Amino acid sequence: MAAGVWPAAAAAARVAVRTFGRFIPRTYTHSTTTTTAASSPAHTLDDYNRLLSALARDGDGDGALRVLRLMRQSPSPAACAPTAASYVSAMSALSKAGRPADAAALFDDMLAHGVAPDRAAFSLLLHIYSSHLGLPSAARSVLLWMSRLGLPPSPIDYADLVFSFCRAGRLPDALQVLDEMRALGYPLTTHVYAPILQAHCSSGDTRSADALIASMRLSGCHPDVVIYNIYVHGLCKAGDFHAVERVVEESGRNGWVPDAVTYSTYIAGLCRCGHVEDAFRQLEIMVAKGLQLTVLGLNILLDHAAQGLDMEVGNEVLERCEELGFEVDVVTYNTAMDHFGKEMQWLRVLKLFTDLLKKPIAPDAHTYNILISGLCRAGKFKLAKFVFSCKGFVADTVTCNILIHEFYGAGKEDELGFLFSDINAAKIVPDTITYNTLVDCLCRSGRRSQAANLVRHIDEGYPAEPVAHLTYWLVRSGHVREALRLFDDIVAKGVALDGRVFANVIKAFCRKGPVECADMTQLCSVLDRMLGIG
Repeated sequence: MAAGVWPAAAAAARVAVRTFGRFIPRTYTHSTTTTTAASSPAHTLDDYNRLLSALARDGDGDGALRVLRLMRQSPSPAACAPTAASYVSAMSALSKAGRPADAAALFDDMLAHGVAPDRAAFSLLLHIYSSHLGLPSAARSVLLWMSRLGLPPSPIDYADLVFSFCRAGRLPDALQVLDEMRALGYPLTTHVYAPILQAHCSSGDTRSADALIASMRLSGCHPDVVIYNIYVHGLCKAGDFHAVERVVEESGRNGWVPDAVTYSTYIAGLCRCGHVEDAFRQLEIMVAKGLQLTVLGLNILLDHAAQGLDMEVGNEVLERCEELGFEVDVVTYNTAMDHFGKEMQWLRVLKLFTDLLKKPIAPDAHTYNILISGLCRAGKFKLAKFVFSCKGFVADTVTCNILIHEFYGAGKEDELGFLFSDINAAKIVPDTITYNTLVDCLCRSGRRSQAANLVRHIDEGYPAEPVAHLTYWLVRSGHVREALRLFDDIVAKGVALDGRVFANVIKAFCRKGPVECADMTQLCSVLDRMLGIG
């Protein structure tokens, strides 16, 4: 930069940054931590910058801020004052640490200390606005700012801006940036075209997506497998599988080779549209090519095969994929177990669970809950209790809620002592759903007084949702006076009646529809009492 240009530019830059300030939350603060070792005269500017570079690689934002402070407090501040490179490393560290707003604010701090940003600093700020903060307008301003200061933005800067506009749903702005790149003679790579293609496909505009790919070829940018995978995903989303088949068949002529992602995307799209048999045919083609279905694709295929109630096929898919060496994960097993459980095939659920334990795949909480639910649905309550009590079984609040619901539904609530002992021992923490389920079960079995006593003693007493559930059952069963006494007790404790209580009272009175209220006069009387009118 020419001598004398920077002072004026710096003043303009500060004004611009203050303008940017309204785009981002300014949460950046300096650390007050000091280190005596760093105050040694032996430390040079290069030492500090090497340390900052290492902190940037590790994503240690706090460490980078401490080093900047130490550089300013050095016994030789002129020799060790932070440079643009120092700030770039510190901004990178903050950005990598998930603190992009602080990184952007540090650029302002650099200007305040009279340090002239270099091209790397501007590019990093533009990248932070584009990719991390999602502020394409601010990123665009940085790009214009660079041009005014005689620092022409690089193709990567323009590519960041294209990505940011596309992600924000501003496709016309992204296309304008693309035209600017073309006018400047910058190379248009697949990295630049990919977000634009993604935007076309996400909006369902496959015609524009096809035209964009054609224009890529004409401009000398040959679409690769990543571009075509985006296109295939868009076609699958639109349900145009004839076009997908054509694109795959013409791949050799167009200079690309379909990979596992291509076929997995195709198979998943067929499954989502109910073409499971076609999906299996594509799986066979994929296997013949020596490709492995992605975990996501396998799970979607298995899920839709099971939804078709062809559980034998679903089981065969899982076994066949394992034989072929396809990667399966806990979600795959959970998917199969869940569908077998819904079909009351508890032996298959148990078999899959034991198979899972033999593999280097750790079951998660959802796995255990599927197992317990499947056993209870099949009426195998003793086995469910045994499994629950086994060493190593991981139970959570959802497990608790499943057991309460299933045992009460089967009239076996007296057998739930094993569960309540764990709740009392604080091994399981009940949530609102737990209490709502208990209230519903107690009321269904005619134990209204126990339900009311439970609601009275939850936490500080009378939480809104359990009260609403209890109110519904009291009114629905014709015990309106008990509901009114409940309201009086709640008000006497200084607790306001929640809107959900009113909604459930109306729902209970009008459970056949608002025009078929059993007793509109009584409903109005109850509502008046609740509002303190009557």
